[in-house]
Amino acid sequence: MNSMVDSLFDQYDRGLMTRRNLVQALAALVLPTSTLAQDGARASDPIVRGLSVNHVALTVSDVPRSFAFYERLLGVTKGWPATDAGTGIHMDLPDGYISIDSVAAQKGVITHFAVAVDHMDRVAAKRLADKINSELPDAKARDAYQANTGGSTVNLRDPDGFFVQISSNDGR
Repeated sequence: MNSMVDSLFDQYDRGLMTRRNLVQALAALVLPTSTLAQDGARASDPIVRGLSVNHVALTVSDVPRSFAFYERLLGVTKGWPATDAGTGIHMDLPDGYISIDSVAAQKGVITHFAVAVDHMDRVAAKRLADKINSELPDAKARDAYQANTGGSTVNLRDPDGFFVQISSNDGR
């Protein structure tokens, strides 16, 4: 968790996130889920029920070096290519994975996170993207098929511009 906290402070120091974003991210890391959920009663059911964090994607300066680090630190195993072009890798964990790639100009940032849902195929992804856009039009949700995983996702932006991906729990 220290590397995650360090990364958050580094992003804040470089002006990549606001103080509010930093505080929210730190709170999400340390507060129990039940505490975070006590923001008051929900007005309605969520658009889709998130099950877990499916993965986090990082931009690194050296893919082999980062893989060696996470392999030693967490015991990850090398998975499939992180992009269709094969420029990075996924590092498998028992429940989810960490994706690393070095193609983006800015290094040391979290490019996106993915939340797992019960099931996502091409039809479900299209339906979910349409539903999100009808209820949260600023999210600009779009369904996507990813050839490197053979799976469908929904990609959107949160109010602060964070890239959020919704992925199937039964696949990658």
